[in-house]
Amino acid sequence: MAVRKRSHAGIYQPQIGEVVKDRANRGGEGVYMETRGGLAYLRPRRGGIEWTTLPGEIEQSGRTPELVPVYGPDRPRRTQEGSTS
Repeated sequence: MAVRKRSHAGIYQPQIGEVVKDRANRGGEGVYMETRGGLAYLRPRRGGIEWTTLPGEIEQSGRTPELVPVYGPDRPRRTQEGSTS
């Protein structure tokens, strides 16, 4: 698994599905979904409504990145047989 590092601009760049801390949300944890239009999109760990934060407010949650499966239209869920649903 590749571990994301801070870019040369000093902003942490997480992997999709990585649990991160949102400093702007009092250090609350969320699952990183994507960055679009200058905002990072996070969602609760167990699912729910996404929220946005500035990419510079995201930091790694722990020493070892924790990844959560992320499904969506462009990331189909796989069944045990390997087909998509």
